[in-house]
Amino acid sequence: MRFHTNASAIERMEQILMNCGAVSISFSDAADEPILEPPIGDHPIWSSLIVQVHFTEQEAYALAAKALQHETEIHSHIELAQISEHGWQEKFQQQFSPMQFGDLWIYPSWQDNPACGGPSVQLDPGLAFGTGQHATTHLCLAALSNMQLSGKHVIDYGCGSGILALAAQQLGAQHVHAVDIDPQAIMASKDNVRRNHLSMQAFTIGAPEILNDLKAELLVANILAAPLLTLRETFMRHLTADSTLLLSGILCAQSDTVAQHYSQYFNCLDVTNRDGWSALTLTLK
Repeated sequence: MRFHTNASAIERMEQILMNCGAVSISFSDAADEPILEPPIGDHPIWSSLIVQVHFTEQEAYALAAKALQHETEIHSHIELAQISEHGWQEKFQQQFSPMQFGDLWIYPSWQDNPACGGPSVQLDPGLAFGTGQHATTHLCLAALSNMQLSGKHVIDYGCGSGILALAAQQLGAQHVHAVDIDPQAIMASKDNVRRNHLSMQAFTIGAPEILNDLKAELLVANILAAPLLTLRETFMRHLTADSTLLLSGILCAQSDTVAQHYSQYFNCLDVTNRDGWSALTLTLK
């Protein structure tokens, strides 16, 4: 099922669809309205949306179509397409394939582990941000793969799915502290540690408050430029003179602003770019 609607109607539509037996509901932008940098804790959605819904039973679709027929905020005819379960799953899985960063491999659960005993992270797309596909995560993984992490303590600030935390541990970090303000990200990170059969003793996962006055040899923050600008002093509290700070989630057009803001206390060692996004590697002066 597919139709257009407004953001104001989403909660009501979602409730109707779930009550009728929808197995998945996804939203996409219907009016070329990019959302690049929301405030911390905010979860904006496009004002005009395309809603795509999957049902496993014809009866569930018919019930939902009937329930929605009097909803005035549906701005297009409800479309129906028959998709086999196998075909839908195969199409979805084709979007994700193993990725290599130096010796490190990131791969989904439906693929064989290509690492041949080397460092690897199994990670499937889920609720929390971070599969390695996005340019910012790609930049961070590439940077981590070129660092000497053996025996070091690492902070992943804004851990999302935990992909960077798991990658750091697999690349030799002694202990990784993964923090996020989103409870779903904390849950996803813990789940991904278990899925990779790693010892939870190698990780501390929770809200940023768990860090207290912890010092780490590496802090990586793949967030967005606005929160990165506000977190400079927070990051400084967790670094020593020999520590490295890796920042990403920065649009290329914003990289000079972020670098300048941090230049009061940090030297910028490297700037890397990919698909319009930047990552900065810095050390304390």
